[in-house]
Amino acid sequence: EQSPLLHLDLYNFDCAAAEGSRYVLTSPRSLEACARCAVRPVELLPRALGDLLREAPGRSMRVAAGLYEAYERERRRKLQQCREERERIIREEKRRILAPLGSLPPSPAARVSSRAAAAAAGGPRTLGGGRARASRGAKGKSHSLDSLQKRREGSWGKTSSESGASSSYSGESLRERGGKVGGRGRGAAAVNGTLLGRSFSLGDLSHSPQTAQRVERIVREVKRKKGLSEVPERDKKIAALMIAKHQEANILREQRQAAHLQWDSQRRLAEQRKEQEEKEKQRALLHGQRMWESQVEKRRGRLNQEQEEAALLKQRQLLVCEERWREQAEKQERLRRERLERAIQEDKQKKLHQELNLKAKEEVKKEHQEREEQLLQEKLSTAAQKRLKKEVQLQKEKRLFNQAEKLKHAALLKELAKQEAEEKEMLKASLKMSLTKAQENYEQLVEKRNQELREKARREEMQIQRAKLAAEKKEREQKEHLEALARETERKLQHAAQVAEEAVQEKARKVVLSRLEKEKVQKMNKQKVEQYEDLRRREILLSIERKLERSEQIFKEKKTVLENARSVARASFHVREKVREETNMRTFDKMAFEAELHAHLSKK
Repeated sequence: EQSPLLHLDLYNFDCAAAEGSRYVLTSPRSLEACARCAVRPVELLPRALGDLLREAPGRSMRVAAGLYEAYERERRRKLQQCREERERIIREEKRRILAPLGSLPPSPAARVSSRAAAAAAGGPRTLGGGRARASRGAKGKSHSLDSLQKRREGSWGKTSSESGASSSYSGESLRERGGKVGGRGRGAAAVNGTLLGRSFSLGDLSHSPQTAQRVERIVREVKRKKGLSEVPERDKKIAALMIAKHQEANILREQRQAAHLQWDSQRRLAEQRKEQEEKEKQRALLHGQRMWESQVEKRRGRLNQEQEEAALLKQRQLLVCEERWREQAEKQERLRRERLERAIQEDKQKKLHQELNLKAKEEVKKEHQEREEQLLQEKLSTAAQKRLKKEVQLQKEKRLFNQAEKLKHAALLKELAKQEAEEKEMLKASLKMSLTKAQENYEQLVEKRNQELREKARREEMQIQRAKLAAEKKEREQKEHLEALARETERKLQHAAQVAEEAVQEKARKVVLSRLEKEKVQKMNKQKVEQYEDLRRREILLSIERKLERSEQIFKEKKTVLENARSVARASFHVREKVREETNMRTFDKMAFEAELHAHLSKK
């Protein structure tokens, strides 16, 4: 929520920055201008079309649009009037500033009007604020008279805010609303004037001397009738609280009845105001609807006239078009006939020309065929002669070619034979040389191989001799080791047998000694257990005797306490019953009040 110190005047009150403000106007000049023009700042705010539709759901969109336009015109007129008045105030202030120092101060009426406008602008922008405050005030849970008075005032404030919200559209002035609120306050004070002298809270009523005397009287009667000795203070306090609660309920009932009567009167006034406003709204709606119907009739008349004129124009245009179509049809018919005649003549000429052309073509074809036949015969004769000449020439050429080929083949055979003989001789010489070299190499390789084999055999013999010597040495060492191990095992076995025999003897001696000691300890433990059991038995018997005595004593005390508690409970029960009998009496006044209340509820 924005600060109320935001400067809002007649020119920027509907801007985006003023959306969250609680006030419509904060400028002193703007407030004074509204007060002079008798315009509430709330009336200057624009309203949406949806708000008007929500106020009266049965309206049609056209009626709502008419009302919206009327409201906007009135709002703009008031806004313009207030702006002019503001400009006038600014001019007056300038004149006062420029005037001499002895000039008079502004009139008190202007100050009063500015304060009234400020109070009107100080109200919330939304008209449901009083309702929220009333609902918060009605949530108090105190049973005092002040809290009840606040509840009643809150409910009246709610009624007044609702009536103010409903009458905001009718445009009543701030002065009338102030008078109504003052009248309501005076009525509430008159209703509560008889109850404001003293406090009627539950604590005060329960500690009052009248309540104490009444409680003492009830206690005395109960003691006398029931023969009881004493009533606890707690029950006395409970009885006092019951009586005080009954008194408070009576007071609340009276106050509720008075508030209900006052609320009925306020509700009737609000209903009357609502009826008047509804009548005014209906009159405005009827006026707007009549205006709209008259405008619709005028518009319909204009539309009908325009439609008739358009129909006449269309008919004239159709006549002109038909005349043009006739002329064009006649022209087209003449042209079609001329084209037909021209086409017939052209067809006749074409037929004659075609016949002449056919005759000329037939003659040309005959001449051409004769020429072609002559040319074919000449070509056939020349071709036969040429074919014979070619065959003779080919045979001669073949014979010459065969002879030349035979000579070439014989020469080639001779050359090939010479080359083969030369190659054979060269191969023989090369084979002989390679054979001699191979024999020499083979002999060298055989000698090297023999030498290597002899060296290898000598090395293997030496290794075999060394292995034999090592094996013999290892066998000797192993035999010696085995003999030493055998001797050592025999010695260990002898020593182990001796040690085992000594251990067995020692163990037998220890077993005998431990058995003797255990027998002694067992005898001692047995004696101790017997002594402990005797002591335990004696203690249990003594504790049983003490418990029996204690239980008998507790039973006696419990019996006495129960008897006392029952007597006290009987006394408190009789006291409360006595209080209930005195407080729950159905008198004739109570029955009449209940009948009136039921009748009023059934009417609602």
